[in-house]
Amino acid sequence: MSSLAETTASAAALTPCTTLVVTGNPEYPPFLWRDKTHPEKLIGAAVDLLNLAVKDIGVTVDSRYVGPWARSQEEAKVGRVDMLTGAFITDQRQTYMDYVKPAMMDMSNVIFVKKGAEFSLNDWSDLKGRQGDTLINNSFGQEFDAYAKNELNIEQVRSIEFAFERLLLGRTDYVIYEEYQGYAIAESRGFAEKIAHLPKAISSEGLYFTLSKASRCNTPELLNYLNEKIAGYVQEGVPAKLAADAMTVWREQSTNIDGE
Repeated sequence: MSSLAETTASAAALTPCTTLVVTGNPEYPPFLWRDKTHPEKLIGAAVDLLNLAVKDIGVTVDSRYVGPWARSQEEAKVGRVDMLTGAFITDQRQTYMDYVKPAMMDMSNVIFVKKGAEFSLNDWSDLKGRQGDTLINNSFGQEFDAYAKNELNIEQVRSIEFAFERLLLGRTDYVIYEEYQGYAIAESRGFAEKIAHLPKAISSEGLYFTLSKASRCNTPELLNYLNEKIAGYVQEGVPAKLAADAMTVWREQSTNIDGE
């Protein structure tokens, strides 16, 4: 009884909420994706890690699919969701979200091409004169984002699957996305052998949990608590272990759905 009372008291001291409504990029396996059996939900390693972080304070996680990545960010901006379970840091995002630090994991952002259509990539200028695709409102680090806006021809599309479809049809020259997630999506759709990524990453960015500044759940106490918990998990290698487990679930779901 005393343990339960202490947990309840600690939760009340950290946040007025007993449930955190969260969302994120639904095309981000194994960290986050739309549950094939319950499509209103998002599942993955990021949700698993957050569940671990808050279970001892009696707070539950309600992970919802609210639409594409761009919509997820808008929902956080206005406070209709309390957290994003994975985002890179940009100045613009920091105006409406507080970041839990450190990052849960670093992500390599790469250039995907159709096999046989590889080209030399020594620096960003080698992308000039080529047509690229990426996800709407995706960031690959402020420096690259600024360069791309001024110097490159990159179309933002509704989904990475659609971007890869365009790539395989020859309608675009390359797709920018995170290496791990790009191959996971390609593998599940049966075209992983038809694409390749150029050896040099364009950037590497930390993937962070964020708390909406418009959320009533966001308190300095909760932010500090999550900072400490995530730091401990990162030191212990927990995110990588959860990602490996989640990848198995992603493959199983993809196989089952495709086989039906």
